[in-house]
Amino acid sequence: MRIVVARRHGFRGEGLGNELIPWAKGWIASQVLGARLVGPSWGLNRRRYSRNFGTSKLDFLVEDSLHRLPHHEFTADDYYATKEIDFGAAIEKWADRRGLLRRKSFVVSVAGMWGGYSSVRSARPFLLAKLLSSRDALRNLYQAHSQLQRNKLFVAVHMRSSVNGFSALAPGESAQGKFNFVIPPDWYLWVCEALQQRYRHQIQFRFFTDHIDAHFREAVRRFNSGQCTQNGLTECSDLLLMTQADLRVCSVSSYSLASSFLSGGPYLWYKPQLTLREDFYTLWGNEIAQQEDSSPSSAGIEFLSNALNRPADQEGLPINFVGTAMDIGDSLPESLVRQLDHRLCSLDSRTNLLEYGCIPISEEWQVAARSVQPAGTKVAS
Repeated sequence: MRIVVARRHGFRGEGLGNELIPWAKGWIASQVLGARLVGPSWGLNRRRYSRNFGTSKLDFLVEDSLHRLPHHEFTADDYYATKEIDFGAAIEKWADRRGLLRRKSFVVSVAGMWGGYSSVRSARPFLLAKLLSSRDALRNLYQAHSQLQRNKLFVAVHMRSSVNGFSALAPGESAQGKFNFVIPPDWYLWVCEALQQRYRHQIQFRFFTDHIDAHFREAVRRFNSGQCTQNGLTECSDLLLMTQADLRVCSVSSYSLASSFLSGGPYLWYKPQLTLREDFYTLWGNEIAQQEDSSPSSAGIEFLSNALNRPADQEGLPINFVGTAMDIGDSLPESLVRQLDHRLCSLDSRTNLLEYGCIPISEEWQVAARSVQPAGTKVAS
């Protein structure tokens, strides 16, 4: 029997955003190795995710028992030694060197968030399927979507509160490179106001949090006073709803990161949290693994450096930054505005063949269409 154990974070486990990466690793490993996936276990998790996924409260006994047996642990050092980014390619190379692919029985364990989201992109359909099949998720999604207007931009705002290990920064304390802290509430208000001013009646907000406090209520009052509180379990459905938004305004949390990863669409980040490396902002560039020349962060810096230094007569493809950043006082990033303008235009059912819309027989319309913008917007420079 071949078994892959996806180990939970710590003894009791962590938040859903943290647990998704080892879960994704375990599933990828099970596919590569032709093995059965066990874990991560939810029974001990203080957030009681066993209710969401319908698992036994004693499932940790199976995970822990397998981990105590003789097994092969795929570690961060093993992963980086393969020089692969994709987790599947890395564990296949590692398993082949150990001769595991030729064995009928073994136990392999994986854990941790190392490797990041780039390594587990192929597991997004698996994670989405698990979230969609969780308790109350489809019901909650329907109720939320029934309140949304399909011809307006949908912005999901995640406001992490000062509970579950998060706290506000001390006066004068730098946010660069830090995680698990509460973003100043005024930042959310500034971002939402900038978006509201730009798109006016063509935008709608929905706010998400792990704990409703006065700052959350104020944001809801100002930008979505009709937002209703849903009953039942919302951890998974909230994450899915954020994934389906046209834009995510993120907290500095793995939950926001997970929603942006699963979506693949644009998101806004708190600029003071980013770190500078060679005149470029990075989220992970200060990690030791990203300091190497072959790392994804280094590759990104090289790409942008070459693009910015390209001679004016050598045009390249336009660059869209999926993730953009703002601080209080900043204007909306032009790259983000271009993406949202394009998305707003695509929401019109009258130009969608599937929804009884139509398209012209000639491409000459494109010349005239360049001057047609969504009402209340302007062309981004």
